[in-house]
Amino acid sequence: MTIRRSTLLLGMLLLVAALTVFSGGACAAEDPKASAAKAAGKVHPCAGVDRWFPGDGDRLGRLVDAYLSGMTIPMAKPPVALIVPHAGYQFSGAAAGKAYATLKGRSYKRVILLGLSHVAPMRGASVLSVDAYETPLGAIPVDTEARDALLKCSVVAEQPAAHQGEHSVENQLPMLQRAIKDFKMVEVLVGDLTGAQRAALADAVRGLVTDGTLLVASSDFTHYGPNYGYVPFNDRVPERLQMLNNAACEKIMQIDVAGWDAFLDQSKDTICGRAGIGLLLKVVEPWEDVRAVRVAFDASGQQSGDWTNSVTYASLVFWREGEGLMKAEQETLLRLARDTVAGFLKAGRPPEIDAAKYDLTPGLKAQGAAFVTLKNGGELRGCIGHIFAIAPLYESVIENACHACRDPRFTDNPIAEKEVPKLSIEISVLSPIRRLTDLKSIKIGRDGLVMGRGQRRGLFLPQVPIEQGWDRQQYLENLCRKAGLPVDALQDPQTEFYRFTAQVFGQEKPKDEKAKEK
Repeated sequence: MTIRRSTLLLGMLLLVAALTVFSGGACAAEDPKASAAKAAGKVHPCAGVDRWFPGDGDRLGRLVDAYLSGMTIPMAKPPVALIVPHAGYQFSGAAAGKAYATLKGRSYKRVILLGLSHVAPMRGASVLSVDAYETPLGAIPVDTEARDALLKCSVVAEQPAAHQGEHSVENQLPMLQRAIKDFKMVEVLVGDLTGAQRAALADAVRGLVTDGTLLVASSDFTHYGPNYGYVPFNDRVPERLQMLNNAACEKIMQIDVAGWDAFLDQSKDTICGRAGIGLLLKVVEPWEDVRAVRVAFDASGQQSGDWTNSVTYASLVFWREGEGLMKAEQETLLRLARDTVAGFLKAGRPPEIDAAKYDLTPGLKAQGAAFVTLKNGGELRGCIGHIFAIAPLYESVIENACHACRDPRFTDNPIAEKEVPKLSIEISVLSPIRRLTDLKSIKIGRDGLVMGRGQRRGLFLPQVPIEQGWDRQQYLENLCRKAGLPVDALQDPQTEFYRFTAQVFGQEKPKDEKAKEK
């Protein structure tokens, strides 16, 4: 199978011809650091000044700083990868800034940038034998160790024509310079790859990812309209472009490499950096603890008011969770859940929770998905949660503590306020879900499962088969029943399976009740 990248040459040329973005600027006076980089060897020139971004260094710095100054999501861990757009700054700069803002205050030694060539068809990947890249903010030194290692990969060859005037990586550089300042870089332009080539290149790139390494994949998303030869719909264009991006980002955030390929094949979506995104997903695929979130979405049609031809932009951030929550963080969430349950059952509605009364660490404020389970005397009284991280973790716990109090399965016998002292609370913080293709790889006690076919869905947390004493086959058969599907759905190719892990912790009774018993 070949993973193809749509070059969109005609559309890109029309877009470039239509843009007169910045004018009158000149490159900033060269600083000593830039002079030293140039003296060290060959420097790749900056081609995008006064076209994609200002050529005047001071003006460019102020513009980028403004993009980086907005609100951003809390992150407990340093980002390990970004997907960011690369259009003219007046179109995609704000969306790109949302991703780069998550890097502020952090340090990276090496940045590996995965771009594409809008100007020349490519097979394989290309890395230039240069020693620095020039921008109006100064020259950035190349990580020659990473550069030389990649040039030894069989998939990589130096293809200078592909880099000539190319902006997909160049447009990322000023953002990086203002967000993290000192770093070394290597540019990789990614073209058409077979599945085997992508795997080999991913292994080569992953081998360079050490502490202090950041991966950046550069890509705009859907190029819609006659200029790009892609008009899959004519009505509700803004809404449907958003839906198309949602579908694409869902596969990305699930680190679903096969799903990403299938989405592109089925939708024919004109995502210019598809090859680089696919490569990034292949690089991070073995990391079980990696999470991703979309931090920005925009469209050129939104800004221009003309949706005849429009490009969508999305920024995504990836990070690794490591060993999960500390004991103190777990206790904070359990107290928060119990206070929420008590308040809900007393008032009959979600209580007003004063977040300032809780020690909400960056890990609790970061995006997260959690289930809250309530039991009385060992009997289930409610269990509701989120599969995907759509809100800060502590908010997921608050929301699902309320929902668990009114679990639809117990409508005829809902939890009463008098039960609060006897309730045990268990919280399951979910990892990202991953597509599962080999049911024999399921490990009881480790893997939670989601299955679905059509509109039918079923989910079990990883602790359920342990509690029920099920083996793998029983686990799967009961999952089918929960989804309202026959057991033979296990053999149906239309049935999809996903797995996840969970950090599970609980509290049998409130601390004051335990004290009374003593």
